[in-house]
Amino acid sequence: MRLWLWALLPALLLAGCNDKDPQLAQNSLLYCTPSSPSSFNPQLVISTETLDATAHQLYDRLLTLDPLSQQPSPALATDWQRSDDGLRYRFSLRSNVAFHHTPWFSPSRPFNAQDVAFSFTRLADKQHPYHQVSGGRYPFFSAVNWAQLVKQVEVINEHEVEFVLNHANADFLHYLASDYAVILSAEYGAQLLAASTPQLLDQQPVGTGPFLLNLYRPDEFIRYHRHPDYWQTGGSLQHLVLDITPKSSKRLAKMLSGECDAMANPAASQLEVIQKHPDIALSYAAGSNVAVLALNTQKPPFNDPRVRNAIRLVLNKNDILQAVYFGRASLAESLLPAPFWQQAELAHPSTFISSTTHPAISPTISPATNSPLMPTKNAVSRDQLAPFPDPEQEQEQEQQLVEAKNLLAQAGLSGGFKMTLLMPAGARAYNPDGLKTGQLLQQQLAPLGIKLTLRPLDEQVLRNSLLAGQQDAVLTGWSADMPSPDNILRNLLSCQAISAGTNASRWCNPAFEVELNLALTEPDRLRRHAYYQAAQYLAQLDVALIPLIHSRRHLAYRYSIAGLQLLPYGGINFQLAEKE
Repeated sequence: MRLWLWALLPALLLAGCNDKDPQLAQNSLLYCTPSSPSSFNPQLVISTETLDATAHQLYDRLLTLDPLSQQPSPALATDWQRSDDGLRYRFSLRSNVAFHHTPWFSPSRPFNAQDVAFSFTRLADKQHPYHQVSGGRYPFFSAVNWAQLVKQVEVINEHEVEFVLNHANADFLHYLASDYAVILSAEYGAQLLAASTPQLLDQQPVGTGPFLLNLYRPDEFIRYHRHPDYWQTGGSLQHLVLDITPKSSKRLAKMLSGECDAMANPAASQLEVIQKHPDIALSYAAGSNVAVLALNTQKPPFNDPRVRNAIRLVLNKNDILQAVYFGRASLAESLLPAPFWQQAELAHPSTFISSTTHPAISPTISPATNSPLMPTKNAVSRDQLAPFPDPEQEQEQEQQLVEAKNLLAQAGLSGGFKMTLLMPAGARAYNPDGLKTGQLLQQQLAPLGIKLTLRPLDEQVLRNSLLAGQQDAVLTGWSADMPSPDNILRNLLSCQAISAGTNASRWCNPAFEVELNLALTEPDRLRRHAYYQAAQYLAQLDVALIPLIHSRRHLAYRYSIAGLQLLPYGGINFQLAEKE
């Protein structure tokens, strides 16, 4: 056991030894997590693990998602009005919300409209003093074209703020409820500018959330204390420690020995052990995520759709489901997981077009036929869009292999080729074991003569590699932040998302963008569904990505803990957590 933990929370780590400090143990929770946060500002990241550590512990948003309806509901904004043309949203703000009081900042006033303007203007205004601080990249907001969407954030008065949009957007309120749309302190920002230390805004955080940062040691732990003036009701928990333990086997050992009270993302192979333990509960949520194989469509030979489709044809996703996820997930036949209202088995184009004959939809808006561009040269034919083969049907697998070899021969690659596959070094919510997944792909691609080299990378190194765009292929994925197909489709496949580093296949098709943009400006649900179906069809026709698995999110915790919230669109909330 590391010495710092003994010095940090001796009684907590000896929970059950009442002669130490039972009160401290009762009011403290030790949460084992796999990685350090890459920042303390969720605006700057896409990492699920970083969001787990920061978004709901340190910050609040204007809106939150209602857990039942999945619709935006009040948080720091108590009410809002939308103009008839959908171009203006005015928010009334909650009064007497206190920012954290820390050794590095003493707020002189509560939250107000200036903080909202400061938080969101930074994202798009290149003249804003904080725009370039910490690299000037805001992946989520870049992917949703925030700079083109929001014309102005106007302070009406201390308790009212108005967002002026350049065009209507059906998901705008959901953006404000996402984990990334946190509210920062304008007063703290001004203090740091005066001290010529603006970079500390993202390293020494100040928010209005239920916990405040007490101490952080990279790759070791984060210690939070309860925010004493938090505006919402909270549990009795006074101290929260995130113990950073990369290896899932060590996290499990700490969980079983009582060194951890809760554990993030247990490996699928560990779930049976956890379920049999008399003191540990296991909860899960149907993951709003997708794991994918992204082939670099801007780099030979993967810029040829025939090569991408050959690889797709020989992949056996069921083997991955059983070997990596132990059957506790679902095969991904499309990019959109089940919780999405637009999710459905991707319709055959004839079905899709007929859907536009619904009385509520004019046939004249048929997205596929109105698209300015059709799929790229050598796109996959409709007949080649058959589902993946059943692994028990060897004859069908053989046929798929023959078809894949024919496609490589047509592409001049009958002898196969070498390629490198990147993957995250640790577990991700959408893929608990990227290395094992890669090893399976090695075996599955070998019959095509494809020799696969595996390169597990740490998060930041992997992110930098994707931004450079020189990779052959990567095992990646996306965990949705809100119940809209746009969130997954745009972040994984939009042209804008290439520069944000989330479009790992670097596929860019203006026709796809048109369908997404039409969906965002369309208030009618059925019409939006048709546009999203058309967008998925274009992506599948071009084998823009190869969807693999929709994963479940698991959380292990001791039965003595109540109030933990595994959030439906990622993240965990300790606000109401307490020990019974």
